[in-house]
Amino acid sequence: MKNINQTKGLTVENEVIEHANLGEDIVLTATDHLIVLAKGKMSAMDMVKTIESLTDLTHLYLEVLAKNCGVCEKCGHCEDLEDEDIKLPEYLLEIAGVPTDAKLCAYVEEDSGIVRVEEADYESDITDVPKDLRNLLQNYGICMGELDALLVKGELLHE
Repeated sequence: MKNINQTKGLTVENEVIEHANLGEDIVLTATDHLIVLAKGKMSAMDMVKTIESLTDLTHLYLEVLAKNCGVCEKCGHCEDLEDEDIKLPEYLLEIAGVPTDAKLCAYVEEDSGIVRVEEADYESDITDVPKDLRNLLQNYGICMGELDALLVKGELLHE
């Protein structure tokens, strides 16, 4: 089999393809943040082994998150997390000069009856993590409060 090679593209060496036992018929699947090369035609056992490999990779990523977030032991800041985005009508955002797809945050002026909503100065927080994935991460023991802090900071994780 020849190398998969394009100018300014990705090269996969023959040895890597052979090590992965992909054979001659290879299919590339691209999803958000992931590209997977797999056998184009699979038996049931091929499918099981592929799922096992993806599971192993998932566990490696979960371990990196757990290492960076720590294990939640009733830390206190997990219970206070907001798990829904703040939504305002588009016309209000337009009047305020805030992009309609902007992440919003709210500040409360205690005992005043005033809640101030403005564009957040960060790109991601825990509300951007799908609920089912948050449940998986919690079941794995990952501290949601620390994950939220890492998401807001946008820092690279350490392995």
